[in-house]
Amino acid sequence: MSRRRVEVPARAMVAGVGARAHHGLSALQVTMSVRAQHLDPSESHLVDKHGEPVSMCRVASIGDDVVGFERFVALAAPAMREAMGRSGNAEPVPVFLALPHRERPGYDPRLDGELFDALEEASGATIHHRHSRLFPLGRAGGIHALLAGLELIESGGVSEVLVGGVDSYFDPDVLEHLDRELRLHSLDTENGMLPGEGAAFLRLARAAHVSGALAAVYAAAVAKEPHPYGAEEPCLGAGITTAARQVVEAVGSPEDLVGWVLTDVVDERHRVDEWSYAMARLHRAFTAEVVHDQPLLSTGDVGAAAVPMLAVVACMRWHTACGLGDYALLAAHSDGVERGAAFLSAGGSA
Repeated sequence: MSRRRVEVPARAMVAGVGARAHHGLSALQVTMSVRAQHLDPSESHLVDKHGEPVSMCRVASIGDDVVGFERFVALAAPAMREAMGRSGNAEPVPVFLALPHRERPGYDPRLDGELFDALEEASGATIHHRHSRLFPLGRAGGIHALLAGLELIESGGVSEVLVGGVDSYFDPDVLEHLDRELRLHSLDTENGMLPGEGAAFLRLARAAHVSGALAAVYAAAVAKEPHPYGAEEPCLGAGITTAARQVVEAVGSPEDLVGWVLTDVVDERHRVDEWSYAMARLHRAFTAEVVHDQPLLSTGDVGAAAVPMLAVVACMRWHTACGLGDYALLAAHSDGVERGAAFLSAGGSA
């Protein structure tokens, strides 16, 4: 456990969470499956360049004929509904939502103009459309969404916001692209990832409006990686180091503070190396027993849903008294230049 305490005030409280992945249809189910390191990929009807079925972690309750826009709605709406819970807030809620990059093969253009309307209808929530925004920035897009949510809450204009992400690699164009780049884990490609899908949401609120908060959010920061995956120069983790250092500095730069790090790192070597560089540079912020937790090794890579999924896992583990530290540092790395980090604590205060 962390030996130091954060003296700065929290920027917002986590009042509710929701999640959906291949091994869980609620935040608690997903978290307990991650804790148990449960992984249950299955073969799909889609095949790789060798004619072998592509295995991935997909939600069994959504038909294989549902792809693109409709699949995103089917993933996100239940998680959004769960996060709203019985909030008692009848006002329209702003939604800040991370999505995959628009340049990614298979991106459905309907996501840009029709997603909020579809989620409103499917979830039953009333969305404040004028304040809501999409962040098609991949994994680190969740940090951008979190920052936007924090800024709106701090402006005093609203009492609650939803911050989330949704993504699915179950798309022939996406899988073909990953296969071509040798990024699908298989017998022939050990240095690959297991594609997944999922959605996760956090309901953030001002402290005065929350009793029994699941977590407190202290800081979030974004940065750009000068040498992302595919660049000619090697990536030495400059971007994620900058983002993580900024959130540590935001809470006073205490040493020996963070005992639990949750990242979107899976078994792709370039992602493992990138975070390793950052963790080494920031070693003074971590306790001697710091745990590097990698929930996406259990969920499969959930892309743009990664950051809220990591936050949900932290919140629910604290809520069920099995957290791995009083404080948690979240770190996210997009396939592009975007990098981000966030700092949370257990409950209303730690």
